[in-house]
Amino acid sequence: MAALLAAERERYRDRTPNSERLADSLRSFVPAGVCSTYRAYEPYPIHADRAEGATLYDIDGESYLDFALNNGTQLVGHAHPRLSEAAKVQIDQGTLYTRPSELLEFAARPLIDRWEAIERVRFTNSGTESVMHATRLARAYTGREKIVRMEGAYHGAHDPGLVSKMPPVDRAGPADDPRPVKESQGVPDGVPENMLLAQYNDAESVERLLREHGSEIAGILVEPACLNLGLVEPEGDFLFRLRELADEYDVVLIFDEVKTGVKLAPGGGAEYYGVQPDLVALAKAIGGGYPVGAFGGRRELMSLIADDLEDETASGAAHYGTYNGNPLALRAVGVTLGEILTTEAYDHVTTLAERLADGYRDVIDDAGLEGHVVTAGSQGMVYFTDKRIRTFRDWGAIDEEFHEAYWLGMVNRNVLPHPHDASQQWTVSVQHTAADIDTHVTAFADLASDLAAVRQ
Repeated sequence: MAALLAAERERYRDRTPNSERLADSLRSFVPAGVCSTYRAYEPYPIHADRAEGATLYDIDGESYLDFALNNGTQLVGHAHPRLSEAAKVQIDQGTLYTRPSELLEFAARPLIDRWEAIERVRFTNSGTESVMHATRLARAYTGREKIVRMEGAYHGAHDPGLVSKMPPVDRAGPADDPRPVKESQGVPDGVPENMLLAQYNDAESVERLLREHGSEIAGILVEPACLNLGLVEPEGDFLFRLRELADEYDVVLIFDEVKTGVKLAPGGGAEYYGVQPDLVALAKAIGGGYPVGAFGGRRELMSLIADDLEDETASGAAHYGTYNGNPLALRAVGVTLGEILTTEAYDHVTTLAERLADGYRDVIDDAGLEGHVVTAGSQGMVYFTDKRIRTFRDWGAIDEEFHEAYWLGMVNRNVLPHPHDASQQWTVSVQHTAADIDTHVTAFADLASDLAAVRQ
């Protein structure tokens, strides 16, 4: 295994000398040479030159079929012509107003139309902000402070989001009574006290916390499908049971749809799995690659936002931000949801995603590899294990070094199979073609014999 990984890293270095030189230079100006720590990996990241359609071009002149799509943000693909045209028009009209305009309705209407749970919506600049404001609103609505969240899930880079995001198991305690673990220095010691940990796909673990702490709990925060463990779908009545428990204990059910939103179905995971939350946090794919987020929900919750002057009973849940609802982002949302991500577009990406998953399954069988594939909507993931991943505590079955060799091997064959790391998943965009899918599968088939040899 070590020899294969070393060989792929050496091949990677040989193909990307300009990226290596720029990485060394950038570290003098920017910590780790990147603007999000997640983007740094060994030996160094690919440095982009440009992107168009389904292809990313690097500064070494290499081109890559892109199924990473900026952490799945660009379901529309890169530089979609309709979106680029709209952005250019808006740039000439202004990129920041700090005043309301008709674009607010242009962007808000398709979100309200797509989500039964969203009656009113506010815009932010990122998924982190969307989750942060949704949880604040839940606390304001209930007058309580604790949030139940799933161990191993990712909910952004704000302080509570960095509690027990893929924690070391030796520090996390038993699965039925996990200890909160801070990922980062600088997170106050008091933050974990308000985060209660349950296990995804284990409604009983949520119910146990509600029985013990119900009078202190403001909400249940969950991704409809857990996309920090590759692609883990809800089993049985898990999401339905969370809806019942939220109603029974009078807490707010919050869906973090930053990654699932509009990518599993037009109305995200809520539509795909048939369960409606009280609040929804959104970002990434709703803006087609432009920096934007949103959170929305039932009118009585959203009316608590302090700036809502229509409701004289509003007691105040602050939501501010100079760049919130900037016209460039709002136009991107309206065009993306209203003009690009149509019924035909969803049929296209779903068909291609199934083609890709079937191709992976055929290669796995032909090569005699241990593994399985999970797919939902435009999303998919290959796991190089026969063990089904249901929850964070199953993650120990993943050989991350093996997956790293697969990922680098695919990059060396000019395919970005998904964002770097075994915890991520691929996205099939509206600009991918059947030929792109077949090229992806052919690259995997070329690599599979090397991977299989390691496992023999």
